[in-house]
Amino acid sequence: MSAFIIPVIILLIASAFYIHHRLVPPTWPRWRRWMTFMVILGLALCLPAQFYLRFAMRETGIHNTITAVNYGFGFYSLLLTFTLVQGLFGHAIGFTPQHKNLPNGRRQFLRDTSRIGVLGATAAVFGYAAERALAEPSVRRIRLPITDLPAELEGLTIAQISDVHIGQLQGEDVYVQKIIATVNALNADIMTVTGDVVDGSVARLAQSVEPLRNLKSKYGIYFVTGNHEYYSGAPAWIDHFKNFGWRILENEHDVLNIANHAVVVAGVHDLKAEQHIVAHSCNPSKALNDAPTDAAFTLLLAHHPGTAELANDLHIDLQLSGHTHAGQYFPATWVIQYFHKFARGLNKNNSGWVYVNSGTGYWGPPLRTTDISGEITLVTLARA
Repeated sequence: MSAFIIPVIILLIASAFYIHHRLVPPTWPRWRRWMTFMVILGLALCLPAQFYLRFAMRETGIHNTITAVNYGFGFYSLLLTFTLVQGLFGHAIGFTPQHKNLPNGRRQFLRDTSRIGVLGATAAVFGYAAERALAEPSVRRIRLPITDLPAELEGLTIAQISDVHIGQLQGEDVYVQKIIATVNALNADIMTVTGDVVDGSVARLAQSVEPLRNLKSKYGIYFVTGNHEYYSGAPAWIDHFKNFGWRILENEHDVLNIANHAVVVAGVHDLKAEQHIVAHSCNPSKALNDAPTDAAFTLLLAHHPGTAELANDLHIDLQLSGHTHAGQYFPATWVIQYFHKFARGLNKNNSGWVYVNSGTGYWGPPLRTTDISGEITLVTLARA
């Protein structure tokens, strides 16, 4: 771990020096420049601090401290982004003849204005993103065209929540109740929970997740593990959710008889689960072993959207995933598409579809600039 942490800390210190160089006027007194640098550096070091607090001290009940540190790094990441934009823009116009011929006073005015612009943009986006992260959950409705779907299955509804991250949300007791109320009001035929429900052990969070026992759907609640279940003791959480009456899909499937048609609901362990528990490999082929090949509709639940790459040879009409949070907030909302083939929303994949939920909760900084806050997905099947 130290081999990873040390280079990160070095990069963070270097980035703090860069921000200080770009934003702090050289005319300030030395003591003020020094104090400003220490504040910038403190915000930068919130990144390693939040990882330490979250994973080394997650069971100690220091929720408010972790939240404050997350806000600190969230603000810093936005500040660094806008400072880099300012720097690139400044270098671009700095080489133009028009800029070189400007009087010194005008140049200084432009530098001061750009510094104020960076701080203003950072504060504005931070405020907007913080408000979005704490907004009420929203329903995204997807009409999904399926080739050769029997007429009797048209209108079948599948609800999905993903990446709730109970254990690190602000006001999570109220928020979880709102999730349940919103989901149950949908009267979905099938309810799915695609991992990362928790951030903490059963011992610490049993009471916090208890309201999830009240989730309802006509044909049952289906759950698959995410990577954060493995950080939090996946076997204990699997047993706990079984007590809710949820169907835990561990590389296996159920066959539902709906209007005399076979509907397959399959699920796999998280894509990286094998790194934590060897027996918990992610295996879509095993999950669909002996499933009827003439099923009217086949659904695969997989926390990580990259699971689709393991299932290319299988007939899957729809894969429901989460994990990416669609980047959660700028600039990650833009960068995320370069790290995941399926980063957000509805994606065509061979003859089927992959849908990636943007996160019913948030992780890390309580910030969100995605187009929907606290996503609850409702998929309605339609004939293509």
